[in-house]
Amino acid sequence: MQAMSDNKNVDPLLAGVALDEEIDVFDVAMFESGSEGSGFHTKNNPKDPHQRREVIQRTGAIDIRCSVLDVVHGVMSPESDYWATLMVLQFRFDPQKRMRRITEASLELLFNLTDSSNELPEVEAISFDGNYSLLPSKQSESTTVGGQGTLGATQIVTASGTAKWERTVTRETSDKTTVSGGKFVVDNIPPNRIAKWTLLENKTLKSGIPASLQVAVRIQRQDEAIFTCMPTIRCKADKWTSIESFFGKVPEDDPVLLNPERKPTNRLMVYDADNIGAIDLQALGNIVPTTLIRDAEQEKEEAE
Repeated sequence: MQAMSDNKNVDPLLAGVALDEEIDVFDVAMFESGSEGSGFHTKNNPKDPHQRREVIQRTGAIDIRCSVLDVVHGVMSPESDYWATLMVLQFRFDPQKRMRRITEASLELLFNLTDSSNELPEVEAISFDGNYSLLPSKQSESTTVGGQGTLGATQIVTASGTAKWERTVTRETSDKTTVSGGKFVVDNIPPNRIAKWTLLENKTLKSGIPASLQVAVRIQRQDEAIFTCMPTIRCKADKWTSIESFFGKVPEDDPVLLNPERKPTNRLMVYDADNIGAIDLQALGNIVPTTLIRDAEQEKEEAE
């Protein structure tokens, strides 16, 4: 992949985010893919095409994975006229070398039809809807400003005939790692069919985005037809990571096929398929911060 270093080429999903000279933007699909048929393309198994667990797998200086932990189909409530589906997914970002990190990431789940005659699925609710923060930090910064003035006749005369003054200003700055989520329409046409989360590192600590983000999505449906979920991950990486690993051809993953006739997976817990609307999505969400292991020599290189 050719790293996007020009602001004109920045992904629209990251518009408005300040760019760093040492940061490159890349799509998660743009890892080194090797030769054709290398296996980086995650496909549905022809013998069992529905609801595969491994959605995305990319390897490099940072391994990135998206896995489906649970899928539950049922109804919104006993009194509701709507069917419903609950999905729980886990996104993982695992550095394979020291000093490697992702500084920003945009995670999207797009729900769509398999047949245009069916009813569109709607993203009814998601975990981490809104703004959340972790790993807060505070730092004191001191700035010294100075000047030089000529002494008057009534002042004490120095050898140079001038005196210097200095003033130190100290201020405290704060920073944090943030996770923000929301629901969005496609092409300005309702209903909401996109679930999206944006992860930003604590720039002061340079701690990278969380190592793992577990999210839950509740889909409202008007029919029992098979529908799809297509995840997309866009990232900004530190200069070492982007130089070393993110290039090559772009593999296209198959969408996850969601079949309402499938039984609940119940891996994390036993769900009430007759009252999916009552399930606490936030309780199914989880964030695991990244722990950076710094190497002294690499820290010196970074400083240079």
